[in-house]
Amino acid sequence: MEFLETELKGRVIHDFPYPLKNRKCPHASLISLTNPGGCVYRCPMCYARAYSWSIPDKIIIYKNLVGKLLKEIEQLKIAFPFYLSQITDPLQPVKEVRVLTGQIIKILIAKKLSFKIVTKSADGVEELVKENKELLKYPYWFLEMTVEAPPEKQIITSPQASPIKERIAIIKKLTEKGVEVIARTDPTILGLIDKEDLEWLVDKLKIAGVKHIIASCGYYNKISMENIIKQMKNSIFKERIKRVMDYYQYHPNSEKKKFLAPLKIRIEFHANFKKLCEKNSLTYAVCQELPKEYDSPDLPSCEGSKRNFVHIKIGKEFIPINCFGDCLRSCPNLKNPPCKMPIFQKEYPYKLKRIFANYLTMSLF
Repeated sequence: MEFLETELKGRVIHDFPYPLKNRKCPHASLISLTNPGGCVYRCPMCYARAYSWSIPDKIIIYKNLVGKLLKEIEQLKIAFPFYLSQITDPLQPVKEVRVLTGQIIKILIAKKLSFKIVTKSADGVEELVKENKELLKYPYWFLEMTVEAPPEKQIITSPQASPIKERIAIIKKLTEKGVEVIARTDPTILGLIDKEDLEWLVDKLKIAGVKHIIASCGYYNKISMENIIKQMKNSIFKERIKRVMDYYQYHPNSEKKKFLAPLKIRIEFHANFKKLCEKNSLTYAVCQELPKEYDSPDLPSCEGSKRNFVHIKIGKEFIPINCFGDCLRSCPNLKNPPCKMPIFQKEYPYKLKRIFANYLTMSLF
C-alpha cells in the first residue's frame, strides 16, 4: 500500500456522523487517524474500505493531528470517551500509525481522559503496553479486541491481521494484569460462521478473561459483499458462498444499496448468542442491529465497560462524572443529568458548540 502524509484541515474531535434515528452508540470523541479504510489488514467485510469516498490502496497520515488535538482538548468543556479508531486499525503494523497512536495515548493519559482502543493486532497491543506501562494501572481505558472467527476461518474474515490465537493470548495476558478487555465478534458472517464456531469463541474468550461480548451480523454494500465473495472463492469455504448470499439477500445485479439478514434471522441469532454468553457468565450487547432490549440487562452502555467515564473540565482539570456517554438510552438522571446538559439526550451527533468553550471564536488552527 502507498503511504502518504497530509495536513488535516478540519477538526479532530467529532461524534459518530450518523442521524439520531435508531442510534444505539454512546456519544464519543472520535479520532480519525488515517483516511477511511487506510489499513494494511484489508479485511473483506470492512465498512470503511467500502465507502464510496474511501481510498483503500493508500494510508494517509495526518501529520498535524497531534498538535490540533492538543489545542482542541484545551478548549473542551466536556469530554466524551475517546475512540481509536473507527475507520482504521490504530495498531496495524505500520510504524507511522503506531507512533501516532502512541502519541495520542500519552496525551490522553496526561490529561486523565477516557479512551478505548479497537484493534485486531496482538503484537501492536503488546508493543503499546510495553512502551506505556502506565496503561496497566490507568483507570480510564479499556481494550476492544475483535475476535470474529475460529482460526481456520480467519482466512476469510481477517487473513492479514494477527492470528486469532495470538489475539486471544494477548487478551489473557492483559486481563491477568488487571486490564479490562471487551471482545468484539462482529461482524459474524452468516452462512460462514456456525453455532460451533460461536461456542468455540465464547469458551476461549471466557478462559482468556473476557466478561463482555459485542456482536453483530453486519450489513454490507456491493463493494463489501463482493470482497467477501472474492475471498471465499479462493478458499476451502467456496461452497458456502450461496449460503452467505442467501442470508444477506444479495444478488450481483441487485439495485439495493444495503444488504443485511432479515430481522427475524437477526433476532434469532442474537437471542441464541446472548443465551450462550450469559450461560457462560458473560454479558452481551448487539451492535446497532437491534435495540437495547436484546442486550444483557443493566449495562452502562453497549460497550459494557464502567471505565470510560465522561469528563467535565473544572478549572484546568478534567473530572470524571457518573456518566458513560450513553445519553440517548441510559442517562443516570434524565431530569438532572450529571453533565447538566440534557440536550445530549436528544441530539445525535452532538453539535461541536456543546463540547467546546468559546466554540464560535475558535479557529481551525
